[in-house]
Order: sequence, then structure tokens, then C-alpha cells
Amino acid sequence: MNKYCLFVLSFVFVFNFSFAQSSRDARFTQIGHTTTIESEILNQTKKIYVHLPFDYNSDKEYALVVLLDNMAFKPLASVTENMAYEKAIPGCIVVCVDTPNKRQAYSPTFNDTSLLINGGKTIQYFEKELIPFLESKYKISSKILWGQGLSGMFSSFVMLTKPELFDGYFSDMPMLNLIDTTFNFDQAIKNINQKEVFYYLTGNTLVGSDKTTQRLLSTLECNQNAHLKWHYKMQKDSILITQVVNSYAYGLDWFFMDVRE
Repeated sequence: MNKYCLFVLSFVFVFNFSFAQSSRDARFTQIGHTTTIESEILNQTKKIYVHLPFDYNSDKEYALVVLLDNMAFKPLASVTENMAYEKAIPGCIVVCVDTPNKRQAYSPTFNDTSLLINGGKTIQYFEKELIPFLESKYKISSKILWGQGLSGMFSSFVMLTKPELFDGYFSDMPMLNLIDTTFNFDQAIKNINQKEVFYYLTGNTLVGSDKTTQRLLSTLECNQNAHLKWHYKMQKDSILITQVVNSYAYGLDWFFMDVRE
């Protein structure tokens, strides 16, 4: 896997990242296109960025990766493309929802009846508007939710409160300390029983882990849930972008291991 990380890192910074306003990427030059969704749940026009594999075929099924951080779209879509080009993973559709107010939209509050936008509203938007919209346009085989820091916390929060929504959850250096200390991790993990769920959690040795992360890890180790496959990896990257790119690449490699074999 190390050679894939080196390969994608060497290309991330030399790609032309200009957006294409078409429904298909041009090989090696354009990373994606922009579209919008009128969300009744959020009462907003939501801009989304979409990357299709360079060899996209509308008759084929593809895994869907939903990114929770705007700035991650260009580098991580490129990483996905390079890994697929090297046949390390299958081709994937990568989507990022433009979210100006992340503190509000990704708040760890499961309340979808509030008039204010919060985590519960965002989860409802994913379930009833974003995913159906994407499934109406593309054939999707599996779904992954990725986040880092604040959005990494929200990826974990969705896994713990609505695990059936996605097949895989990647949480890179998540700010789990924002989750209420009374949140019942044990019961949440036991509730993962509708389908197999993959959870990839990463940290950084230079930062360490907070008490909430340690509590979650302890709960994961004590609960042998047959429906949950999880992996925890600590990295030593001192530069944020290398942490983000490496953890994402390793996560994809781990998630698609069974498919590749």
C-alpha cells in the first residue's frame, strides 16, 4: 500500500484542478463538475461537487464516497482516481456537499424536528434528499462517508446514530470530545444490526487521543459485533494534508480489500 500513497501524493499537487461544468471528467485534466439540489429539509439550495471516474460507464455500478469537507474534494477525488487507475481499488464516484457552516450542520445533535439546522437535519437531508438524488442519476453499489476533524466527528456520529445509512465510515482525527459525555457508545454499537458496517478511525501520534476517543475504542474492543468491522490506525504525519491523504488512501485500501481479493 505504501507505493500507492507515494504515487498519489506525487500527483495530487501537479493535477489541474479546474472544475468541468460537464457531466464527465476529461482524463487527467479536470476533476469534477458542480450541480445543485433544492433541499426542502434544510430550506437551502445545496451546491454539490461531483467527480466521476475517467472511464465512467453509465451502465456500471460504482461505490459512492461522500466527503464532508469542501477543501478535501480536489485532493481526495484525485487520490481516488489514481488508486483506481492503478487498480488498487474499483472506480468510485466522489461527491462533496458545500457546507459553509459546519459547526451548525455537523453538530452532534440527533434532532430532525428542530427549525434550526443541526446534525439531525443533515442526516435527514442525506437520507431523504442527497442519496436518492444521486441514486436517481448513478448506479451505486456501496456508500462511504468521510470526514476529518469536526466533520470526522460527524462521520462517527452518523455511524453511531444511523449506521444503516452508509456502508463505510472514515473518521480522520475526529473531534469526538464534542459528543456529549453521556452518549451511550455501548448501546449504539449494539444497535448496528441491519447490515455489515465498516468503520475506519485514524489518529495522530503527535496529537494523541482525547478521553472520548479512548472511551469509544474501549467500547469497540469490548463489543464483538458481527455486523461491525472496524480498524484504528495511528499515524505520524506532521503536515495535515499528508495526514488527510494517507489516512484516506489507507481507508479505501482497507474498505475494498475484500472486493479486490
